[in-house]
Amino acid sequence: MSTFPETPQVRDHSDGGWRPVRELDPDSAPCRREISLAPTRYVADRLILRTTPGDDPDPLLDLLRERASERNLELAEEQLERAGSRSRPPEPGLAVHLAGDHGDVWDLLDEVAAGIDSSERRRIGLDHVLVAHRDQTGHTVPGDREPAHRIGPAPRRRFGDGLEPWLADVGTARPVVAVVDTGIGTHPWFDDNSVVIRDAQVDGIPIGTYSEDEPDTSPDGLTPFAGHGTFIAGVVHQVCPDAAILPVRVMSTDGMVREWDLTRTLERLLEYHLRGIAGLDGYAPVDVVVLAMGFRPEAVEDDDYQGVLRGILRDLRRQGVLVVVSAGNDGDEREVFPAAWAPYVRRVGDRAEPLNPVDLSPEYPPLLSVAASNPNGTLADFSNDGPWVTCVRHGRDVVSTMPVTADGPLEPVVLQGYRVRETSDPDDFTGGFASWSGTSFAAPVLAGELAQEILERRHADQTVGRVAAAWAVVSAVTGLPGPVVAP
Repeated sequence: MSTFPETPQVRDHSDGGWRPVRELDPDSAPCRREISLAPTRYVADRLILRTTPGDDPDPLLDLLRERASERNLELAEEQLERAGSRSRPPEPGLAVHLAGDHGDVWDLLDEVAAGIDSSERRRIGLDHVLVAHRDQTGHTVPGDREPAHRIGPAPRRRFGDGLEPWLADVGTARPVVAVVDTGIGTHPWFDDNSVVIRDAQVDGIPIGTYSEDEPDTSPDGLTPFAGHGTFIAGVVHQVCPDAAILPVRVMSTDGMVREWDLTRTLERLLEYHLRGIAGLDGYAPVDVVVLAMGFRPEAVEDDDYQGVLRGILRDLRRQGVLVVVSAGNDGDEREVFPAAWAPYVRRVGDRAEPLNPVDLSPEYPPLLSVAASNPNGTLADFSNDGPWVTCVRHGRDVVSTMPVTADGPLEPVVLQGYRVRETSDPDDFTGGFASWSGTSFAAPVLAGELAQEILERRHADQTVGRVAAAWAVVSAVTGLPGPVVAP
């Protein structure tokens, strides 16, 4: 039986239910501001407010309550809470819900935003629905995922296993790559617990918002993103076999996640990382995060949106974590977030040059966004691109791992003769491999390269601070120069 509702909805992990999803229509949506609207997908009855430390009460929240009351709407509030110790200030954030079934928040948000200045408008926004990146356009991506066969042995690790997946036998700490996606399924490469950090938790709570037991199938066959996280993990493992991979399941195989749920997940991931730095048992420092998902904002000019999601991504980087995001598969240049929060660059060959060096901060490494190329190195027609794209990596017809449990109801065509022959079963991935295209699979190529560079530097016993070390890795792999530090 399908676990997904028939109408567009997204899972709400605060109560375990489903929330209605809306598509903003620029031609019919009311707008009191002089801005250009664009289509976006959002949770119909949720807003996100970035609160200001020390403001109690918050004037913007009071205004929101007042405007809601005028509409006879009741608000419920959900504070963004950080798991674990209070060793660092919590990222301030609040989800504002319309209690009960009260329809759509767009008009309420638009009225409030029209009456406040630009700095305040940056603090409030829709609860966007991020969608995992795969081919969803009419561009010439050769089909969806297809069963494939990989010739040759599994990737070989340079170092033997240590006592934990993130440790090597020589005492070197392996680079840890967090795949924030649909989880990692059953596959021979990942089943002995030496490569994958399974069941990671913070205070007994999974880092992600989904259980690893969520099914990959529906009555109509495999769900659109079944195996998405497993495929990404396989790319990382092929590029950097010595990396430890941390699955963080933030969405089911419908490929959708609320901006709020993603933010809460990344907060827990940051806490897990900080405890790993502190050397607490059961925790490991995280070196790279892969995000193969995104949303497009409703305001075309809204490239300076300072939402809670942007804040937690910056907090991760302040702690020396590299964040890699896929650019999306719309085949155009309109910005997709969070990828478009990367600094604007000019790509020269395989190197990136900043358009404005001021965008590069010594306090944290840059967010890195990745477009997809064809096997011959040209930019794939389905790939988004623009000055906000840091680099390009292979993303068409990539061969990687799929859960060996993924087998849909379609059947091959059987031909009788001297020997029974049959066509390829189009949704049978029990062989463990598939060919798939998308920027989702270009991003983990860069993540693996970063992990490999981290490993080489770490094994050479270079002892520098985490942020400085992360910056050195970025410069070595992408060509981005380090920030200019004032004397």
